[in-house]
Amino acid sequence: MNYLQKNLEEYFSIPKDEWKEVDKLIYGLEDYFLYDAKKVREQRFKAIKEAFMHHYENNLFYHKYCKENNVLPHDIKDEEDLKKIPLIPDKFFKDYPDEDPRILYEWLYRITSVDIGEFDFKGKTLQDFLVWAENKLNGIVTHSSGTTGKFSFIFRDDITRRRMFYSAGKTLLFSIYPPSENAHIIYPGPIKTHLTMGRWIAEGTKIFKQEYRHFLTDKALTIDIVRLLAGQVRGMGDKLKLMIISKAMHKGQIKLLNMLKEMDKKGEQIYILTFPFQLYDLMKMMEEEGVYLNFGESNSVIITGGGWKIHEHRKISTDEFAKMIEEFFGINKNNYRDVYGMSEMNGLALECEARYKHLHPWIYPMVLDENLEPMDFGEVGRFAFLDPAANSYPGFIITGDKVKLLEACPECGREEIVIEGEITRMAEAEAKGCGNLMREIMAEEMR
Repeated sequence: MNYLQKNLEEYFSIPKDEWKEVDKLIYGLEDYFLYDAKKVREQRFKAIKEAFMHHYENNLFYHKYCKENNVLPHDIKDEEDLKKIPLIPDKFFKDYPDEDPRILYEWLYRITSVDIGEFDFKGKTLQDFLVWAENKLNGIVTHSSGTTGKFSFIFRDDITRRRMFYSAGKTLLFSIYPPSENAHIIYPGPIKTHLTMGRWIAEGTKIFKQEYRHFLTDKALTIDIVRLLAGQVRGMGDKLKLMIISKAMHKGQIKLLNMLKEMDKKGEQIYILTFPFQLYDLMKMMEEEGVYLNFGESNSVIITGGGWKIHEHRKISTDEFAKMIEEFFGINKNNYRDVYGMSEMNGLALECEARYKHLHPWIYPMVLDENLEPMDFGEVGRFAFLDPAANSYPGFIITGDKVKLLEACPECGREEIVIEGEITRMAEAEAKGCGNLMREIMAEEMR
């Protein structure tokens, strides 16, 4: 066991005598992609039932929501009953009434399944509030990119944080080609932020020694800057700020590229984790400058995730992307993988060599039709999931993603459920009046 594995255990494990049912999968499974499927299904059912009871008993909103849907914990008797568990839409996490810290706290208090204490926030900005909330939860707070005009906020307590980072680190670092003790971790983006990807990278890569962690910039990416990058530009002042930010990011890319050239000369092993559009921009710059690297011989790895966001117009296929990576980085296509995940889910779906995305075994996935009813494997519909690793909020989510699920991978032979083909977006839908119910509860509580 090298120091990276030791650090992963030290920073993010939960003592065995404190394990819940889901921890037997997260910490107890040696391999997330090779296991006894029957035993894992049985354990997953126990984990989800336990998590459902936890949120029903400890979450003000979700308790009432379950009663409104006539589903109680004792109704969940077998795996088929899991489809009865009331789901909430992912956009629920942006359904707070106002960004005023006091009002956001009231909303957080009612949707959180753990005690967050009294409101003693002394700051003035939303950015300061997120730092305060992290300290209150002893966890991690992230927000979405705000491309719709409003942020989603996800609050993870220490238990949820540990589960998420342990499983993500084990998957991303040790499932493709294990890093050596001298491997470098590279993220061509900023990490001083609460934006989901950057915040995750900032925390998760702490298992590496400081001199082996490399990022685009040390400057903070605040919520105000994220708004500008998401297209919320108002007036000449914002345009000037955006111009300065763009120049700083370009300068950071040049610095990063020069560093990669030096690492290539020395035969260093690198692990790049990034959005596909960030890597695409870097490769276009390499093309313009005639830079072609050869990190294949050092068994380097590139992992993309998070989709193309507002850069959808530049999107290319996974196969084309793999060819570009091989051309510009010299990395074999098997050492490039895309991973599917989302802000609300404490689990991932990692591509196998055949480009099917394999879900973590504690995630119970579903595909829903236009009436939000479960569909069979092989049919295309709206992705939903039950995530028992979420301790601070109900991880029973309907997403806006359009997917096809298969019961097993048709190529690599692994038994777990996989996502086949491209993941796209669906028209919005709200789950059984969830948003309206939350607004009613808030109105009642705040009278």
